[in-house]
Amino acid sequence: MMKKGIAIILVLIVALFLIGSRFSFKIGNTTIGKPNDEISINDDKEILNSPFQKYYLSKKGIVVVNLWATWCKPCLEEMPIFERIATENKEIKLVFLSIDKDSAKLQSYISQHALNDITFENRNYRKAIRNFLDGKDKNNLLYTDVVPKNYIIKNGKVVHSEEGSINYQEFSKKLNSFK
Repeated sequence: MMKKGIAIILVLIVALFLIGSRFSFKIGNTTIGKPNDEISINDDKEILNSPFQKYYLSKKGIVVVNLWATWCKPCLEEMPIFERIATENKEIKLVFLSIDKDSAKLQSYISQHALNDITFENRNYRKAIRNFLDGKDKNNLLYTDVVPKNYIIKNGKVVHSEEGSINYQEFSKKLNSFK
């Protein structure tokens, strides 16, 4: 009898999970099952006050966001690729957002390299920006620091994201598909 009760509970949990992948519902303050394509900057009021929203999300066009860190060798190795992409695509805004914890090391790196790094000007909004980029509810406690990670935003919506180092040809082709 006890095993049957546990089985029924498990079936209900799985059913709720499957239903949640198509529909959204609230438990307390947490929205469950909201598809990524429905998440917008309005879901997280904190981001509305950020320089990131003001200078990049509220404008028409394409923005590429590179999530990186000074301690990440693949991140540093792909910087020349982004420099080339920026040179060839003047109409695209390219920004870098660091997950570094060491502000002095980050400031030192930025001062030695020509990066459009938005980390310091958005220091109070980094979590909100990350939640927006990854399509997460602001109450979501699961958080990963995978870098490099790249996002393509078109007209204020994330239209593509990928983890790991980019390949110039593949990323350029993907970028051009959104122009």
